[in-house]
Amino acid sequence: MKTKIFVTSDSLIDYISHPHSISSIPSLIKFFEIESYFDYIDMSSEKFFNRLRFDSKSNPEICPIDIEYLQNDINIALESYEEILIITSLELNYSDVISKLKEAYGECIHFYQTKATGHILAQMAIECDRVLKNEKTYDEAFLSMEDLYKNSLMLIVNPKDDIDVSNIVDEEKRVEEKRKGNLYIVDYHKDSEIKDRDRDMIVSLIKHYLDYLKDDTAVTPFILYSSKYSYYLKLIESKLLLVHKRFKSIKKIPASPNMGLKYGNNIIAIGYTKNIRE
Repeated sequence: MKTKIFVTSDSLIDYISHPHSISSIPSLIKFFEIESYFDYIDMSSEKFFNRLRFDSKSNPEICPIDIEYLQNDINIALESYEEILIITSLELNYSDVISKLKEAYGECIHFYQTKATGHILAQMAIECDRVLKNEKTYDEAFLSMEDLYKNSLMLIVNPKDDIDVSNIVDEEKRVEEKRKGNLYIVDYHKDSEIKDRDRDMIVSLIKHYLDYLKDDTAVTPFILYSSKYSYYLKLIESKLLLVHKRFKSIKKIPASPNMGLKYGNNIIAIGYTKNIRE
């Protein structure tokens, strides 16, 4: 049984490597009544968050895509696959789409809805694909996804203030340049520019994260960010590296537009997913 999996784009599956048997269902990002973009295809997460920061009146809305668009992808997939599995996050309301697809495709289409979102949802889809390729049943695949979800974690904060550090030389590089005899010092960000409340929030976030993580090596850590130039992203990376060298290769992935609308423009999250068994 060859199954094609579709998962909603708030999984961020497009930002990581994944099997060809998995595709994303792009959400529709609407600004006012005249602007609309497909998530990732027309508008990346970075562009979305920049729009929120620099256009306070943008007032975006994120909606499920039109069923006709999804049906076209399903019809193409059924030329190579026997069955279809649609995995959707409960963060987006796909109930109407699901009922129409059930009517149109009957027993060859299956559905799985979950509270998961972000990178955890992507890993659940990858795990489901692995289980189905091992000729297991859908019920077994769903149980495996639920197990991964229960053994994963994501902690989210939205600091009030942030600083773009794209043009700032960090302390480590500055010291390295000094050692090389380069006395030219570029201005760089000082902690005093960030409000204590926000900095304490990040420190508390890291503490809670490490309490959950402990010494568990059977999980893969990750960070979700709204800007790759965020001061908080750099702060979290540096503090985690002080704890263990394993964090040097931590996965860094953009947050989804849907998370931005729900939690705020400066959202940053740290978490881990249970390692997928081979």
